[in-house]
Amino acid sequence: MSSQIVAPSSAPTRTPGPAPQPSLIAVGGLPFLVTALLGRLPASMIQLGLLMIVASSGLGVGLGGVTVAVVGVGTALGAPLVGRAVDRWGPLPVVVVATLVQVGALLGVLAATTGSTWTLLLCAGLVGAANPQVGSIARSRWSLVARRSGQERVLGRAMGYEVAADEVGFVVGPVVAGLLVALLGPVTALWVLVAAAVVGQGAFAAFLRTERHAWPRHATRVVTDRPARLPMGALVLPMLVAGSVGIAFGSTQTGLTAVNAARGTEELTGLIYACSGVGSAIASVVVSRLRGASVAARVVAGGAALLTGALGLTAVPGPWVAAACAVVLGVGAGTLLVSGYARAEQVAPAGRVASTMALLATSLVLGVSAGAAAAGALAGTPAHAFWPTVAAGALGIGAGVGLRARRRAPSAV
Repeated sequence: MSSQIVAPSSAPTRTPGPAPQPSLIAVGGLPFLVTALLGRLPASMIQLGLLMIVASSGLGVGLGGVTVAVVGVGTALGAPLVGRAVDRWGPLPVVVVATLVQVGALLGVLAATTGSTWTLLLCAGLVGAANPQVGSIARSRWSLVARRSGQERVLGRAMGYEVAADEVGFVVGPVVAGLLVALLGPVTALWVLVAAAVVGQGAFAAFLRTERHAWPRHATRVVTDRPARLPMGALVLPMLVAGSVGIAFGSTQTGLTAVNAARGTEELTGLIYACSGVGSAIASVVVSRLRGASVAARVVAGGAALLTGALGLTAVPGPWVAAACAVVLGVGAGTLLVSGYARAEQVAPAGRVASTMALLATSLVLGVSAGAAAAGALAGTPAHAFWPTVAAGALGIGAGVGLRARRRAPSAV
């Protein structure tokens, strides 16, 4: 008998690599991505839309500016209340009620353009306060879904996507609002804004209805060692980060308006300012995919980029260089926002994520108002209007240094 010897296999043993990260569509779902984007567009159209509607109705640009400021104050006051309501009752009833109140307030603005100024401002405040905070709800849902499914690794990319989605609205919304008023007139344009709120926020509400039972379970049954109350000490620095970006946006817009008004090139203001939104959107996607750098390091880098772009604008360069400076500034702003929201999500207690995100949204809105006001006071010399943007970059760097120090502190977790 002949015996056969079987040689051992010489094929190399393959060590499995790290599993690829799932896509945001796989984790969040395409209906969520689409409806959350549609739901935030009305808010991006309302401020400039109301400014132009009030001015075009014969009430003057001055009252239009005051109307927009009141909308901002209403948003700042209403955002924490909306966030707390979402954490308590879930997002569906809050979005529905807020949309109904906002639509009623917009119709009140329409009626008040031929009536009382105080009624107009009251309705404008309600429009801002009834903002359903779609962006904050979307961010809290990412936290809910990712942690419940064990896909925490996608949270950084998700927060980056959310900033990019905000910037899409930031670029597209004002342009659409301006075209509506210019082409259709103030009355018809306001009706279109009402329809946009109903359709966009209604689509998001329709999506939320498909998972309305998930939010109470998340708020009441997730076991965590994090406290139920908002850790304000840990949120101060992320709020400063968001506030610095708001200051930069508000003062840059005002500064560009002053510069181009002095040059007689007002039509370039929106185009140059939109470049900051493009830079922010690009940075928000890229930064969220970077690995290795800490949140504190990213905040410092974002503040430095914002500071660089702001210093370039103080030289009052020509349009092309100003556009390049705006892109650099936007890259810094996007980096700051992604990092700030990521840090806030890390320290947010279970069941209070929407409230946490709303606090950052409030800081952003208040920063825009403060930056615009400060730049307006300095705009007698147009170059000086950009100094609040410079200060915002320094504030961002300081917040990053503070995050680094907090991370190294023995009591920091």
